[in-house]
Amino acid sequence: MEKNKQKGKKLTLTDLVAISAGQVIGAGVVTIIGPAIGVTGLSAWLAYGAAVLVGFVSILPFIFLSSTVVLKGGEYSIVLGMLGERLAGAYALAFITQCLSLSLLGTSLGWYLHSIFPVLNAQLTGIISVTLFFILNLFGVTVMAKVQKVLTSILIAALLSFSIIGMFHVNGAVFDLSAPGFFEHGFSGFAAAVSLYAYSTYGQYMVINFSKDAENPKKNIPLAILISTGIIFVIYVSMAIVACGVLPVTEVAGKPLTVVAKQIFPGIAFALFIICGPLMALSTTLNSTYGSRANPILRAAQDGWFPPSVSRCNSKKVPVVIMAFIYVIGILPLLFNLSIKTITSNLVLVGYLLRMITALAIVKLPVLYREQWKKSFLHIPDVLFYVLMVFTFAAQLYLVFLSLKQLPLLVSGINIAFIFVCVIYSIIRYKKGSVHIVSSVSFE
Repeated sequence: MEKNKQKGKKLTLTDLVAISAGQVIGAGVVTIIGPAIGVTGLSAWLAYGAAVLVGFVSILPFIFLSSTVVLKGGEYSIVLGMLGERLAGAYALAFITQCLSLSLLGTSLGWYLHSIFPVLNAQLTGIISVTLFFILNLFGVTVMAKVQKVLTSILIAALLSFSIIGMFHVNGAVFDLSAPGFFEHGFSGFAAAVSLYAYSTYGQYMVINFSKDAENPKKNIPLAILISTGIIFVIYVSMAIVACGVLPVTEVAGKPLTVVAKQIFPGIAFALFIICGPLMALSTTLNSTYGSRANPILRAAQDGWFPPSVSRCNSKKVPVVIMAFIYVIGILPLLFNLSIKTITSNLVLVGYLLRMITALAIVKLPVLYREQWKKSFLHIPDVLFYVLMVFTFAAQLYLVFLSLKQLPLLVSGINIAFIFVCVIYSIIRYKKGSVHIVSSVSFE
């Protein structure tokens, strides 16, 4: 009985899919399809499909590794187990910057609510939203997961309703590759559209940071990533088809998806779509972000990379100090009313570099964990594995290139300099003897 009771407290496959899909489906789908149509024409829906595939290829290493071992500290455990202790410490410190995504989500949510209810202050609404989900996450991962399932269900229902209802209004030319304006600016325009979409297609891998909380993690974590990838492919491509095919391209190019939504959702149905679509998209990502950021930092703190008090947990096994720290980092840009562009520019490059480090580590999988890898239900021949890793790194480098291309030289320099600061911190703390590593990779 006790064993079953404990098992019931673990995250099921359904929980993990809700976390994974909710993490990746953001309100960006509403804002970026229009600009993509502007650069590639009717082929914008094909570009979204290509972008999802690029994003999927870039996270393949995480799928293979999570099917082989249990990563108790998520991304931190990957670096620790495969690249060594000092680099793991630098990674843990650099990972803290990713907590800034909370402020990005809060800012976007505030502005969406303000667009529906102008009486609401966008800044204050964003602060309240970040605070409410902070409080929710203090009640434990199972409570968070229950809320996530409800929010994600509403989100998927809203987006699918847009696609299904919209399909009845779509002009057949959207499927005609030879139609005038299908590839508006040739290959360069199509590639530009893929670039616009790329940032919204890969967040599902972050569910690996919930490995310690998952039921049967070596099966359910990779399955959750695969299932959520299928969900976002269907939703993103179908929504882009509707966005391209309902109104003339000249009326939707460069415009948000709300232009088409108003056409297919009359009256109050439009407001319901915005609440159940973009607002739920932001809410699901915001809700799951706390845990996906806290778990790797918690494991690093337990290993001594941060002061012992940092790892203190409440009765629900929630690392309250870390959660509060994440909350403060997320709320400060909102309090100072920084723009979304400013927040994003200080977030994106470090995030891509961190993901490249973890992907590089996973190349060692067939060597370091050979027997476990052979037992994985996703096991493939080593030659094929390494070929896929080449494609993975090509996708990763492409995303880093896009990031560097869009950032001012000074901001890129600051991002890179910060990485070096993290390395120096790691070396100093390790030499002081403060670090006492406990393996955070297990096979069961």
